[in-house]
Amino acid sequence: MDKLDRNKILYILIVLVFLGVFWGWYHFKASSNATIRVSDSASINQEGDEESQAGQIKMMVHITGAVNNPGVVSLNQDARLIEAIEMVGGLTEAADVESLNLARKLHDEERIHVPVTGEVPKTADSENSKININTASLEELKSLPGIGDVIAQGIIDYREKNGEFKELEELKNVTRIGDKIYEGISGSISI
Repeated sequence: MDKLDRNKILYILIVLVFLGVFWGWYHFKASSNATIRVSDSASINQEGDEESQAGQIKMMVHITGAVNNPGVVSLNQDARLIEAIEMVGGLTEAADVESLNLARKLHDEERIHVPVTGEVPKTADSENSKININTASLEELKSLPGIGDVIAQGIIDYREKNGEFKELEELKNVTRIGDKIYEGISGSISI
């Protein structure tokens, strides 16, 4: 091999090394910018999530009874009873936890009374109002004529599985509620 050919090969190798270094530097720089862009878009997504959370539909619920700070609380539309109770400072020691379904979903403008252990629930006749079968607790349902523990729990289980009752007669779909029981309670319930 001639000295001139060796020099050509050496120059070509030097150029290739410089091109390789430049190519590596360029891609390293591009990947660094991509990382910055990803983190920037993540922060934009976080800001968007915060804005969408701030813009979520809210509802107001009134909590009374055996809670530390009874009052009205503002919650997200899909909130559960446990969240509302936490917002009013939690339950007192005297609260009857067994009569509550802490996992149930709440509804706007709902009033929830947390009874004290041993408290007799108000019946539809004593208040001259109807019991909402979509929001009533176990004790409230048991205050209806002909409704005991099993049927009251059946109503709660049915609405948790199938969603809210859309019409009163849908109550007949609950196990053990036939025409006779339905006729006995239809004047005392609402949806």
